[in-house]
Amino acid sequence: MLRRLLQFIVIYAVIAIAVSAVFLGVDRVCSGTYKPDASDVFRDGETPLKLISLRNGCACVLGYYTEGANAGTMYYKVYDQNGTPVARQDFYVADTQVKLSSLLPTEDGFRIVCLCTPWDQTQNAYGAVFSVDGKWQLAETEFYRDGGNEEYRGNFDRFTAADNTGDYYAGIEGGNVTLFGKDGGIALRLPADLLSRVEDVAVFGDTVLLAGVDTESILGNNFRYALCAAYSLGGSFRWQKSLMDNDGTCSALLRAETGDDGFLLTGRSVADSSEGWHSTSRIDGFIADDDPYRFHIGPDAAAENASTLFIVKLSASGDVTGSAVYTPEGNEYVPSVMQYDFLSESSPLVLSTYHAEKERAKNYGVTVLRADRSLNIAAAHTLTISGDTVFYLTQDITGSGFFFYLSRSGSGQYKLLHFTSMSDAVNHMETVKKLRRISDYNAVLRQKVPALIVLGFTAMLCVSGAARYRGRQKKK
Repeated sequence: MLRRLLQFIVIYAVIAIAVSAVFLGVDRVCSGTYKPDASDVFRDGETPLKLISLRNGCACVLGYYTEGANAGTMYYKVYDQNGTPVARQDFYVADTQVKLSSLLPTEDGFRIVCLCTPWDQTQNAYGAVFSVDGKWQLAETEFYRDGGNEEYRGNFDRFTAADNTGDYYAGIEGGNVTLFGKDGGIALRLPADLLSRVEDVAVFGDTVLLAGVDTESILGNNFRYALCAAYSLGGSFRWQKSLMDNDGTCSALLRAETGDDGFLLTGRSVADSSEGWHSTSRIDGFIADDDPYRFHIGPDAAAENASTLFIVKLSASGDVTGSAVYTPEGNEYVPSVMQYDFLSESSPLVLSTYHAEKERAKNYGVTVLRADRSLNIAAAHTLTISGDTVFYLTQDITGSGFFFYLSRSGSGQYKLLHFTSMSDAVNHMETVKKLRRISDYNAVLRQKVPALIVLGFTAMLCVSGAARYRGRQKKK
């Protein structure tokens, strides 16, 4: 009887050790994907907004707090390639809503470009640039205001970096543009005489490019097609160019970037049999289409009026030096531009789509496409992400590797990962997808360990009792 009891204990222990070893291995992979470094504390409902790579090989996550006394305050965190946080800083402007426009890497740090809207609605919205030095500390903050005059109210709708170096910034108010130097001084004002609505501004050399849509009149608020207009830094008009202005098409420029040989423009167009003018409110739909994190739900989702993405390269003189058009096939969404990296020699342009079979699916897919300098798709990969995971990615400084930022909703678990190639990233995420079921089961199992121990000992006692009973029956 004692021997059988010992055998049962040994078997039970071997099974428990084997199962524990499997669970530990699975947890090691999953926790390495989601569990943050011990020094990386989750605070006040952190919500990421943007992930960028920095020139020294690190990455920056910028977001805001949603809970507690810090709700609405913004933060940035800098990580090295091992996912270890090396800096963290909160920032805000008193009595003001701060909205992120862009993150601009510099030689030894980065700049955070924001639109500031005072809670006191009698005050104008203005721009702010928070500079972060090479030690990841806030070095200075520059504010960009236009006091306005008879033609300009100086109440910005958007505020953006106008080049890749931080020498120029632009405050946009409808079709009016105020161009600032990096010291906050006004370099140029341009009126809304050619464009109904300006979406972005870019400076290349001594050429200032305004990108948006055409206008029916100086006072008009309607448009038909994409338009860009170029001026000198002195304010003299140089040229204008319409894009995607074919009959039966409605289009708009959404972004303007300064490239190494001119400008890179991206926009959206949609087939439209109407020959009339459209309200500028329609541009909001184009902007929604260009959201890198927009989901395409289900294989049978309607594709009616799905927009086309177009990318055009222009020289400083207005000549088209390259173009690409990505049209929807069936009910698929066209990729949106996630990142343009003018430093990358191999794949400076990153595009993406998010897609799921249904709302709140267990998994969703992210298709990442990289285009070369000729705007040709050089590589395409699809990642499978767990449905409870918020996912961000950015190309690293090498142009071949990627940073991933993964956050499990409602768990306070998040992690920054670095991969030297997209193939490695795909393999890792596929492995995590397979192991997540075991990991989640293990989490449930841990909660039931006391009950399992009791059941185990109960089973041993039952076996012992049964053996003792059979021994007595044999003696009789």
